[in-house]
Amino acid sequence: MKKIIVGIGIVVLAFLISVLLSDFTLLYKITGVVAISSLVLSALFSGAFVDGDRLGRNLQSESKEDRKQRVSLTNSILLIGLPNLLIATISYFLMN
Repeated sequence: MKKIIVGIGIVVLAFLISVLLSDFTLLYKITGVVAISSLVLSALFSGAFVDGDRLGRNLQSESKEDRKQRVSLTNSILLIGLPNLLIATISYFLMN
């Protein structure tokens, strides 16, 4: 739950920046960059960009504690990016 609140905080910060600069396209630009960055980072940490053989070897060599920590980090990054992705998508279609 804390991770979603952090993501919402980033959205609020992006909204405040766009209001202060009177440029509402900044809202979907900032939240879009955060959303895409979080998706790419979580994919990197999950091992989505590795082929099957390498992923199998990596999974065999890591301990259960390491795997749990990696999955937790991946989920945390995704939860931070989720509100940003939602707001970026909505604000993009509303402003264009």
